[in-house]
Formats: sequence, structure tokens, C-alpha cells
Amino acid sequence: MTVQAPSSPQAHFDTLFQHCVTEHGRFGHPAHLHLAWLLLKEHPALEALAIFDAGLKALAARLDLTDKYNATLTTAFFFLVLERREPGQTWEVFAARHADLLDWQQRARFLGAVYDLEALNSQGARREFVMPGLPPT
Repeated sequence: MTVQAPSSPQAHFDTLFQHCVTEHGRFGHPAHLHLAWLLLKEHPALEALAIFDAGLKALAARLDLTDKYNATLTTAFFFLVLERREPGQTWEVFAARHADLLDWQQRARFLGAVYDLEALNSQGARREFVMPGLPPT
């Protein structure tokens, strides 16, 4: 996917969001990861994370779904995508090689070793990123 220079990070996020919704039919877990993958393809990791995080928060606010946003899940899965990306790899190849990562039901497998799953869903973990192994504040 080639994207024209966006007028703002939010406009860029919105363009990529629409692309992912069109590709996946809805904005479920695989589409979230696809959007993270696209941002990582175009930006350094921390810049991509900032766009991803701000874009998801703004989207949740527009849709009155702020209770669905989880900063810890967002950041953890973002870095799992970063870890598994390979230079020159297409989304289709990434998705095929890492189908387990795209399966929302597998989240406990990825995060359960380093997070207490109850704490992961706490208000503190939803509000701001919690380091693995630390209780949310």
C-alpha cells in the first residue's frame, strides 16, 4: 500500500485505518495488527507507536468506545509485531507466518507468561502501559 503524504499523523492513521477495515471487513484484532505493521513499515518504531496509540485513542473517543482501549495490550502487541517483522516482508507473508499472533484467543499464550491476565484488564493497564511483571497503579 502506498499512501500520499498525510496532512497530520491523525489523517495518516485514519487513511491506514480505512485501508485495514476494507481489507479485513472490520477493525478486529488482525486489522489492529495490520495497522501497526503498516505504521512500522513507514516510521521508526517509537514514532509509529505514538501514531498508533494516539490514533486508537482518538478513534475510541469518536466512537464513544473509550472503555475498549487498553494501553498495555496496544503496546504489548505493537512490540510483538515489531519483533516478528522482517525487512521486505509483505503483510500477507507476515500474516501467514504469524497466524498465531493474529488469533485474539491466543493472547493469554503471548502475554500470560509476563502479565497477570486480571491485572492486564484493570483500569490502570487500560489507562497507561504497564511493564510486564509490575502491578498496575
